[in-house]
Amino acid sequence: MVLNHCTICAVYESDIGGSRRIPVRCVGERITLLLKREQELENTARIRIDFFDSQIGCIKTYCELIVRKNYDRSIVALWVADCEILEVIEITQDQRTLRARMEKEILMNSFAQGEFQAVVQNIGEGGLYFVTKTRLKCEDTITFSYCFVEKEYPLKAVILREEDLRDGRYGYGCQFLELSKDARRGLQQYIYLRQQGKIW
Repeated sequence: MVLNHCTICAVYESDIGGSRRIPVRCVGERITLLLKREQELENTARIRIDFFDSQIGCIKTYCELIVRKNYDRSIVALWVADCEILEVIEITQDQRTLRARMEKEILMNSFAQGEFQAVVQNIGEGGLYFVTKTRLKCEDTITFSYCFVEKEYPLKAVILREEDLRDGRYGYGCQFLELSKDARRGLQQYIYLRQQGKIW
């Protein structure tokens, strides 16, 4: 599998344990995990890893890892792990489904940070992507209201991936939680009308 838009992954210590976020570099079919220290990961024949690709979504996999010292000057990390995907378990938040691009500023809320301003850059049936100056964390839950055509709906989403945009802003890819049938229908109509250029 080619992950052209993946910069972060979640590595699981066990199938039932917690995960650690580790930066990823993907070039073609070559996947490299960037490590902070030598013993951060060990050579592993089979380990659970979730990759967060901005185009494909969340790819849940089993992988093989080979840890080695880094000699590539284009990579900042001192140690890396060469990664081979052995099995794809599931792909969620497939962003190839119907989506609408936009630049709409709205007020959001997170339990940890409270209210903050965000600019929604695209939205789809699976989730949305927004940019903000507020630093959030993966797996944080956000809430906000959004008007689809004529009716406003309360929405909830969980952050699956983050991007440091290096200008004091952060980008977050989110998956909707508990999306009602009415909200989903309103969202589908909204996306269709935007793609047809009938609403802005």
